[in-house]
Amino acid sequence: MNPNDLVATGLNSAQAHTYALLLERGSASPPQLARELKLTRSNAYKVLDQLTDMGLARREEVKKKYVYFPDNPMALSNLVAEQRNLASAREDAVKAVLKDLLAAYHSHTDQPSVQVVTGRDKVADAYRQQIAQLEPIYFIRSRADIPVMGFDTMHELRVMPGRHDIKRHGITPDLGTGTTSSNGDKRSNLKRTWIKQEDYTAPVEWSVSGTSLLIVLFGSEPHAITITNPIIADAFRQIWGMLDSCLRAMPYYSGLPRRKKLRTDAENIPERNNRTHS
Repeated sequence: MNPNDLVATGLNSAQAHTYALLLERGSASPPQLARELKLTRSNAYKVLDQLTDMGLARREEVKKKYVYFPDNPMALSNLVAEQRNLASAREDAVKAVLKDLLAAYHSHTDQPSVQVVTGRDKVADAYRQQIAQLEPIYFIRSRADIPVMGFDTMHELRVMPGRHDIKRHGITPDLGTGTTSSNGDKRSNLKRTWIKQEDYTAPVEWSVSGTSLLIVLFGSEPHAITITNPIIADAFRQIWGMLDSCLRAMPYYSGLPRRKKLRTDAENIPERNNRTHS
């Protein structure tokens, strides 16, 4: 048994080496363990008692001395489940107080905080952090999102707000990868404003929620800039509102989204093979 494999399950190094030794020997006393693993006797007792509390060891008195035996390793599954529940509870606790914490922080400073990350996983996490504010999201979508991030990732990020009953307000292109399904918009809590696809071709998405403005550049490697500041966030919401009003007032708006021209079967093959999402 490699103790490093046990460390990956959540045990610390001393616990992992101790449990591995118990499995190898079948039993051990604290003095034996201390000698074998070069621990002080008090630390040996401490680690053994920790394993006993986890359900990975049991203690018996043999000839008036304590001896420890390995217990069923299935207890590791319970340990992982407890850690997962604890992490989930902490995440919920952070979400519950985050809004008040941000308000308290920004009440003493106008200085924005800026975070820049690179890579698909980190950019996806930037989206999730914005969603975690549990505030309405206003965004201007770039058609470069799916080609760079992938359909599955963007689908997850688009529908996640709906699971938390977060309203989404999107300015989205009228053709290409965007869906026109009202059922899909309802599921993802999206109120859509159409824009001609040729009017916004930049590979940059803008979105605001709560006190944060998220700017995502879909380059060969995606980058996300999160600016946290209530004044900047409110300013973008105002700009978004003006743009929304102007778009809806355009004489051509009632004709959006435009219908695609019918093409031959041969021309339609790539279109049918292209998965799409808002």
